Parts: sequence; structure tokens; C-alpha cells
Amino acid sequence: MDEILSQFRTTALNPDSEETSGFEGLYKNWGKLGHQEQRRKDTLEVQRSSNRNSKLDTCRGILDMVNEVEQQEETRKVHGELVHHRGNRRANQAKYRPNIYVAGFTKSSTTYKNVLMMSEWMIEKPEDFNENWFVIPCPKGMRTLLVACNGNTKFYTKHGTFRSACHTALPGGNPLDPNSSTRCVVLDCFHVESTNTMYVLDLLAWNNQPMSDGETEFRHFWMKTHIEDIPDLKTINPKNKIIFDILPKIDCTRESFNKFMMTLPLFKNDTPALDGLLFYHKLAHYTSGVTPLVGWLYPFMVNEVLGTEITVNPGYLVGRPIGYVNQARFIQEFEGKIEQRGPGFSKNANSMDVTSEGDETRLQKKGRHRKHKSRRSNNDSEMADGSEYNGWPPLASTFQLWTQQTETIKPRLTKIRPFVEKTG
Repeated sequence: MDEILSQFRTTALNPDSEETSGFEGLYKNWGKLGHQEQRRKDTLEVQRSSNRNSKLDTCRGILDMVNEVEQQEETRKVHGELVHHRGNRRANQAKYRPNIYVAGFTKSSTTYKNVLMMSEWMIEKPEDFNENWFVIPCPKGMRTLLVACNGNTKFYTKHGTFRSACHTALPGGNPLDPNSSTRCVVLDCFHVESTNTMYVLDLLAWNNQPMSDGETEFRHFWMKTHIEDIPDLKTINPKNKIIFDILPKIDCTRESFNKFMMTLPLFKNDTPALDGLLFYHKLAHYTSGVTPLVGWLYPFMVNEVLGTEITVNPGYLVGRPIGYVNQARFIQEFEGKIEQRGPGFSKNANSMDVTSEGDETRLQKKGRHRKHKSRRSNNDSEMADGSEYNGWPPLASTFQLWTQQTETIKPRLTKIRPFVEKTG
């Protein structure tokens, strides 16, 4: 245990180190630190240990981080991150773009990067599966860190890249709230643009109260109770510009889980589309980065990993990729395809959101023009939280879309070139 704590301190002291979390040292080397079940036990032991320094966990200081980000964005405005629109007669009007480069500042200078809690592939059935685990169905959508404060609600990718903002009825999320400057809410969500809905997965802070120290069961109870107390969050209205819906949490008792796996579709009218299943340990605190206390499976993997005694609706087996052999082979091929695509793609292929940082940058650039937004939202694979069922990394079709657009533009360029040469 001393060795485990030592490794935890080493990694956690450097929150800006490669990818992921302060818990990385517990499981980055499976051979030395044991199998998944042992790493779960080790993580819970560290969590319970009185030697754990709360300052080492990025999420413990989430409210301080929010204040820092807000101050930095204000500083960016002061230092000229104001982009004037060409042809605008009112020269004093400007549009603020939070993520363009300015002297002295970069996109990663502040950071919500690696704040979200990410899953591992669940490759071993937990010994206490029926007693201490929940399952949550996850929609195909963009994994989003939501921050409501100072009268506005901002959406960030898992890498901390700003995506968009709007007003919401969350505490601190609307200028109509007279106390918005003193309130703050931080949520872990999936954003499904096609339905303008934010599906709430977890809670990091509520009304200036950090919640990351709370166990899963407590956080979800608190989240459900307080969100349901705000009816405006269920509709589009002057105070709230996006719909909020809480993802269901099902106990993994034998009876409940069998009933859950026989239900198809899991979302009414199959809207949104199901991406996969998240498994939460009931005692897990909210920690930044990858953790063995949160597992990820596709429905067609359930019998293989969790046991053939579980009744699974045959409809889920249709989702198996062509040529599927087993989970180990699937993961190996999936990670191999991501590696082939170079450093721009995330190496955390085993986390439930494997959208790459490089792809998010491309999406952000496309998103600067509102007319591209609907095109982006219609592409399920761009927003997919996990991999597509065919085993390719998410956003593979983004490249195909880009290729198609290029081929469409080529004939136009051919027609324009002679005219340019003639007039030139």
C-alpha cells in the first residue's frame, strides 16, 4: 500500500502531466499492480486512507479552477481578444472568441483539461457487482463539462476546449438570477445537439458546494433532487435555452440488471441513440481522469464479461461488428486503429469518451460558422462517446466528410482558375 500511495502522490503532484489522472499510477502498469479487480480495491483503499491529501485531486479545487478560468477569460478580453467583423459599419462592435490565439495566451493556458472522470473498459466482472454497482445507459453525444457561473453557462470538451455558451436556469447560469455572481454549478454531461438536450451524468459542484468528495450514490441523489426542483430546466424558455435530462441509474442487483438488459430500446423511441453502458461503483468519489471504479461496455459484450446467466435482449447482439471475435481482440484492434491515425488522436482508447483533442480542434474551427453546426450534429460518429460499432475510432467519418467536401469544391476551383488568371 505504501508503494501505491507513493505512486499516487508522484502522478497527482503534476496535474499537467501526460493525459489523465492522479490515479494513473495505480493502474498504468497492469503487470506490476495487478488485474482490474485488484486495482479497484487499491483505488478504494487510497480513497479511504487518511493519508490521502485532498489537495492532490484536481477536482477538489474545482471551484478555484472555475474562478481562475473566469478571470483568465476576462483578462483575454482586456488584452484584445476581440475580433472585429469585416464590413461592420459599427467599428466598436466586436465578437468575443474564447479560444483564438493571442500574444501571451494559449488555448491550454487555463484548464479544465482532464477534469472529467473517465472509464476503463470493464474486462473483469467485479466481485461485488450485484451489491455495489450501478449501470447508466449513455447516449451518443459529445462529452461535455458544463460550468454555470456569473450569469452564463459554458460548455467545454473533455480537453477543456470551449465549445459554446447559453443561458440556463441552473444556479449562476442566467443573468436574470440576481445571485448569479455568487453561485456556481459544474456538471458532467452528454450534449446531444440534434435534440438540444444536455443529458446529465454526474455532479462536481452545486451552488458553490463541491461534491467530488461524495460517493456516487450521494452525488446522484443530490443531483436528481436539486435538478428536479427547477422545472424550468425541462423546457426551453427565456431563462433556459437548452433542455436538461438526468440519465437513469439502475442498481446492478441480479433482478434489476436482467430486467434492464432485456429492455430495448433503453431510451424512449430510441432517441437519443444508445452508445454504450457505464458502470459506477457506489463508493467511488469523483476523481479526474481514468479510474477502474467506472467501467465501460457495449451491450453485446455483457454476456462475455459479466456472465452468460445474464439475460440480454437479442436485439443488442445485432450491434456486434462484422468479424467480432471477443472483447480482447476488439480492444486490441480498436486501439491499433487509433495509433495508426497519429498523435492527434487520443491514446485513451479505453475511456468512454475517446474523441481526440486534434479532432475537437477541427470541430471547433468548423463551429465558428453557425451554418456548419447542423451538419456536425447530424454526424453521430463525430459526437460518439465511445467507438462506433464497426470498431473504428469516433470521428472516422469526419475525415470522410472532409474528403467529400474537398471533392465537391475541386470542380468549382477548376472553373474559377482561368478567370483569375485572365483578370490577374
